[in-house]
Amino acid sequence: MKEFAKRLSSRQEGFTLIELIASLTIFAMIAGLISGVTMFGFRSYHKITVQNELRDEADLIMSSIITKLYTYGPERVQNTAGGIELQRSDAPPETIVVSGSEIVISGSGTGSGTASPIAVNSELGDSVITASTADGRSCTVGALCESGTIQIKLVLKYEGSEENKLELNSQFGF
Repeated sequence: MKEFAKRLSSRQEGFTLIELIASLTIFAMIAGLISGVTMFGFRSYHKITVQNELRDEADLIMSSIITKLYTYGPERVQNTAGGIELQRSDAPPETIVVSGSEIVISGSGTGSGTASPIAVNSELGDSVITASTADGRSCTVGALCESGTIQIKLVLKYEGSEENKLELNSQFGF
């Protein structure tokens, strides 16, 4: 029995320094690859989430503007400072205006601090709404338009970031 114990204790097996360095190098490469793929996935997910939120907010604003136009049924439209004014002979005028970083539709704004049902979180600073005749002339106080097109340029910025930005151009007739 003593001889068996001696034989077992004389065998010293383990890893050499080169084997340890090689295995650590392979482990570091695999861990780096896995973390790179994971971080790419998180960044892609965040970017897609932001783009979806911006599209949802743009859809909400555009549908609110279109709903206002069709429910009000303007007889004439004119450009004002920052937006358009809808006029009808039997009702007071209604406005759709870009004011600061929000769009105000008949006194109800889209800013996140408002109690409006169309409140959005994005900034709308570069957005523009204009009306023009079919041949391209601007609808002004002196030349009200009874028909033509309304051009809407929405520029939504997520948390003020230039890289997380959505620009939507739309044009439709009235």
